[in-house]
Amino acid sequence: MKILFVSEYYPPRIMGGGEINVETAAKALAKRGNEIFVLTSHHEGLKKTETKEGVTVLRRLDTGSNPSELAENVKRSFLFSKSIVKEVKAFLKKERVDIIHLIGAGIIAAQKLKENKVPLFATIESYPALCPKGDRIFHGRSECAVKCSFPKFISCQYDSGEIGKMKNRWYLKHNPAAWSLIYRHYAKLNEALKHCHLIAISGYVQGLLLQQGHESEVIPNFLDVEMFATTVKNKPRKNEKTKILYLGSLIRSKGSEVLLEAIKGLDIECRLYGEGILKEELQRKIQEQGLPAAIFSPVPYAEIPSLYAYADIVAFPSLWPEPFGRIAIEAMAAGKPVIGSAIGGIKETITKGTGILVDPGNVQQLRKAIELLMHDPALRKNMGLKGRRIAKELYAEERVADQLLLMYKSKASLYQNRP
Repeated sequence: MKILFVSEYYPPRIMGGGEINVETAAKALAKRGNEIFVLTSHHEGLKKTETKEGVTVLRRLDTGSNPSELAENVKRSFLFSKSIVKEVKAFLKKERVDIIHLIGAGIIAAQKLKENKVPLFATIESYPALCPKGDRIFHGRSECAVKCSFPKFISCQYDSGEIGKMKNRWYLKHNPAAWSLIYRHYAKLNEALKHCHLIAISGYVQGLLLQQGHESEVIPNFLDVEMFATTVKNKPRKNEKTKILYLGSLIRSKGSEVLLEAIKGLDIECRLYGEGILKEELQRKIQEQGLPAAIFSPVPYAEIPSLYAYADIVAFPSLWPEPFGRIAIEAMAAGKPVIGSAIGGIKETITKGTGILVDPGNVQQLRKAIELLMHDPALRKNMGLKGRRIAKELYAEERVADQLLLMYKSKASLYQNRP
């Protein structure tokens, strides 16, 4: 089978778990003898064409380089969709493919790509097609339960501290032109949903799609379980402080502020790896309050297992309804207990016995969970062992590849008589 993935970003350009997932999926499918191409955006210093582990990466698309900056998001909204249509058309003149698989925001070009009469699949791994702000947090306070309209969006965004990964500054909050641009982009993505065979990365996302009238199939994130195997073999450290790891953007919706509140006065070491609009504020808070924490810049994904090896506990304190919860399954594969928020897809990945779920934003619950695991190494070990087993059973790339190929074949049969 010949498959073309279309992804706005692709490693080494990583904006979140979606890029990691598509790379792992592409490699897993290539291992099974499929011919895999990835069409993605070009960035300075990267080759325009390269083939690694059976995956041919074509860096041809135009988009913004940083979703945290307003100017770059404007660039994305005007260039990305047209770029996909143009480059896919050029690619199909040279190669005949069996499947076009759109990842995340790539779905925006779906309506025009249908003209190629190639089966279109789309993985919904985030919320831009379901929420203009991209976080499904209503008025910046609680999980949204309604389908958005333009009036609701205007009211909601006014009370929100963030839009996507951008800080909701005054020139966005009070700007009708910005409102129109953001909402129009969401409307295009939402409309595109009906033109693809949809893949939801969790039951939670599947439920949201169904609420809006869209059928989908749940196929979870791919995970290279063995990549994390060495972290399981670490020998217990004696007479050392309990070590807590946080991986993620330093924005309010990810809960890094809540974590710092929860560790006040605890005899632990906490490391946070990430970038974001809260970084300076968090560093100042750590210094002024003498918190047992330090912030580090993100590391290449190949080095992530070594961070899990450092940790005794992994913290995943998101305030927003994560569509899936990649941090949780990575921690499980590494044999580490994870404390996560009981919201969104996280509730599906952290199951009983692999970690502890707490109410999002509840500092006291998070603190008690940390203290429980701090003082019970045996419990940490048992949770880690169970998590490792579940990660292999549910998320190993071989298993998820089987699910995806089965879906491809069942849906692609509808197009067998295309000219």
